[in-house]
Formats: sequence, C-alpha cells, structure tokens
Amino acid sequence: MKKATIADVAELAGVSKATVSRFLKQENVREEIAERIRAAIQETGYVARGSKANKTNEKTTEPKGEKSKTNVKAKQRNYRFGMLVKDITLPRTRNIIQALKDVLREQNITFSICITDGMEELEEKYLTSYIVQNVNGILVESCSSTEFIQKQMRTTSIPVLFLHEKKEQLNSCCFHEVQAGEVLGAYMLKKEQLIVRYLGTERELAEQRLQGIRNAYHEKRQPIDLKLCLCDGSYGDIYEKIKEVFTEKFDLLLLERDEMAVPLTKFAREYHIAIPQNTSVISFGGHELCTVMSPTLTALVYDYAAYASDIVQHMNALIEKTAVKEQTEVFSVREGESVR
Repeated sequence: MKKATIADVAELAGVSKATVSRFLKQENVREEIAERIRAAIQETGYVARGSKANKTNEKTTEPKGEKSKTNVKAKQRNYRFGMLVKDITLPRTRNIIQALKDVLREQNITFSICITDGMEELEEKYLTSYIVQNVNGILVESCSSTEFIQKQMRTTSIPVLFLHEKKEQLNSCCFHEVQAGEVLGAYMLKKEQLIVRYLGTERELAEQRLQGIRNAYHEKRQPIDLKLCLCDGSYGDIYEKIKEVFTEKFDLLLLERDEMAVPLTKFAREYHIAIPQNTSVISFGGHELCTVMSPTLTALVYDYAAYASDIVQHMNALIEKTAVKEQTEVFSVREGESVR
C-alpha cells in the first residue's frame, strides 16, 4: 500500500502543502483549516517524518499563564505606524485594517490611517505629516503610484512597506496571487472544471491568479480552456459582461471579488439560469456576503489575520534591520453550494 504524503493530505483537505507543513509545525493556521487537515491526516493515515506532529502536541504541557506572559513581554515595541489607503470602503481594505488593528494592539503599536482617494496632493500632504511626526514606519495599502511615494520618501530613512505591489526594488508584503490560483486550481481539478471563464477588473491581478491555475493544471498534465473577461467594476458593466460570457457554454465562472455575485444573481434570476446546475461559480475573497447568497458561494478565502501578522513582522524587521521572514500562506477553499 502506497505511503501517504503531505501532498495527499493537502489535496484531501483542499489546502496547499505549505499549509499542512505549517500545521505540523504548530504555526499560525485557522482552526477551521486545522480541523480539515486533522481529518485528512486521519483518513490518509499520514505519519509526519520523525513524528513531529506528536512531538509538537506534547509541547503544550507548559502552563498557559507562563507562556502567554513571556510572549506578551517579547511583543511590546511601542512603535507608531502610519498608513495610506486609497479607498477604505473596499472589503479587502477593511479586512486588512481590522486584522492589523488586532495584531498591532497585541504589540502595543499605534497606527493612524489617512485616506487619499488616490490623489497625489493628499499623499504628499499625509506623507509629509508622517515624516514630521517621525513615525517608525509607513504602510501603503494602495496609492496613485509607487514611484510617486518613493520620490516623496527619498530624503527620509523611515521604512515604507507596500501592500499592493510586488517589485524587486520595493519593500513589499503582498498577497501571493499566483499561489492563490494554485490552491484554487487544485480544487478545480478535483471538481473537473475544464472550461473556465474569469470576470475581473484588474488585468495584472487576473493574470497572476490565472497563471496559478494554469500551473496547477499543468502539474497534472490536464488541459484547460481558460479565458479572461474584463469590466470596469460598476454593477451595470458587470451585468453586461456576465451577459456576454453566458453566450457560450462553460463549466465554471470565477469572480474577481465576492460583490460580483450580486449582478450575477440578478442575471441568473432573469434568464432562468440555475447555479450550480447550469454552471458553477467561485469567488475570490470569502467575505460574509458569500454566506448570505443563494446558493451560498464557494470561495477562495484569504486569511487576513495571518497576513496582518506577516505585515507587522515585516515592518518590525525593516525598523530593527533584521532578516525578513518568509510570508505565511493565507489561502484556502471554503465550499458553499455554488459548485457542482
């Protein structure tokens, strides 16, 4: 009988191998994901090399009070962060801020948020204010352009961490969207989704996610018909583009964000399209909206708590001039009722 591997556990749990490895090392994994991994380990009979899983479980005998006191003491830094945000109404932005607030509070780090609407004059004004205040670090969640921010900060040593764009010359801590596509692609393969359409507003973001999906299919030598449809993001244009997409037959519609399910639901009702009977639907995000849709949406979920922890660790490392740790994987598939 073939010995079970981490890959087998990851596939059954609907997560990546990196997430399973983190679980075995008792690193930051959400409880619902941990439960799925435990169930997969039990079903596959997987045994960690050197019985690491058992050894790590035995380490929990330390009194909770003593351990928590040690951790809290080590985390106190008393830093001050500034943060630039283009649009605070976006669910992604709100979730990042909420998760950051919790992590920063634990470490006694204060932070202020400035909303710029993507206007250079406001970005310049708020950056100047942060420089005068001598904050310890500045987080840029979104902005008019990274080049403009870099130009404004060229005369100061305050570290700047970009959360929306990854380039070699930038300090950045972004969602690894190719990795997100790979996690989702593994799930899509199990569901035998071969003709897929992606509806989105940002070409670069879409290409990263679709590349990840292609990677997952290529690894299994499975061809896939994968096409991108772009819209301007307004509900009206989303509706019209959905109408265009449905002029051909396909297995699965991928939505760039959960909110796109609202015009999709309207279209499906008006044209008597049953989901998932006629076509499956998956969204990126996994926000609360997914759970109140009918049918409930299957989604690629982003673990904002783990991401926020990575952001703070990265910024602390820049301030303290220490090595930056590798980012945690923050993606998992949460099944709803929208995939057949």
